[in-house]
Amino acid sequence: MVLTRLEKITFGALVMLLGLGIFLLIGKVGVVRNKNQQLIAKIQEVSVLTDHTVLVKSEYYNKEEEAGKLNLNRTDLKSIGALPGMTPALANRIYEFVQQRGQIKDMKELLGVKGFTKKRLRHLENYATAVGGHSGQAAWGDKLNLNFASIDDVKALPGVGKKLAEKIVEFRNRNGGFFSLEDLKEVPGLTEKTIKKFIDKVEVK
Repeated sequence: MVLTRLEKITFGALVMLLGLGIFLLIGKVGVVRNKNQQLIAKIQEVSVLTDHTVLVKSEYYNKEEEAGKLNLNRTDLKSIGALPGMTPALANRIYEFVQQRGQIKDMKELLGVKGFTKKRLRHLENYATAVGGHSGQAAWGDKLNLNFASIDDVKALPGVGKKLAEKIVEFRNRNGGFFSLEDLKEVPGLTEKTIKKFIDKVEVK
């Protein structure tokens, strides 16, 4: 079969187009492969930075199980002292220990408290936690009336030390009492950040 000149030109063009298509396809495959390799390399870089440590008991908690426990990071001295088997002296040491650290991530850290043993820890873990739980309102009920509270009562509030407690009581006595919780903002040295820590635990009457 003899091809005409037009058929030869057409056939040649088709071959060239087919070749060009194959070339472009190979090029595209190469680009995609290169991108995939770059993506894999980035994934490996991120993977190296990712912590693959298996979670232990202290890093995971059952929300329902801890819900009824007292959170030592968010509570006050009075609430700690209300825990079963707790002595005033030990409650004070635990409270000061947590305050100095800012917070504890694991209950086992309390073994650093003077006079605190593993036996006491096992007992305390039934009622207190470092993660989840409540802030203590449920532990001691009624709100503290700042107009009749002693310095020790005020000092027991979260974020309030002895000096700040003295300033709060001094301000109250000098001004004839607190007429609203807004008056707390006028106490020298008492910041809004600190007020937020205990505002739901106090009242003025």
